[in-house]
Amino acid sequence: MPLARCRVSFEDTDGVIHSSHVQAESVYEAVALAIAEFREDPMVPCPAPTTEFTVAIDRPPIEHRIRLAQITKWAENTTREGPAGITRRQRVKHLLGEKM
Repeated sequence: MPLARCRVSFEDTDGVIHSSHVQAESVYEAVALAIAEFREDPMVPCPAPTTEFTVAIDRPPIEHRIRLAQITKWAENTTREGPAGITRRQRVKHLLGEKM
């Protein structure tokens, strides 16, 4: 299994949530790595055996590049996508400050 970037967090007895970002091959490894980091931080209480951890796997971010002209052209009136499409396009036009 390849490494995945994960956010591991837990809530302490005072209701404070602590989190750490780690790279791991499994959920178990992610928690173990986070616990090692938590133990190095004097501000984080040591988790108990019954502590529940949340492991969120961060997917690689996706980046899109688009020109304003493309958005303006897409927002032009059309009935191809029905009422839902009309509403989406009108919302984009409104956000761009264009008259409908």
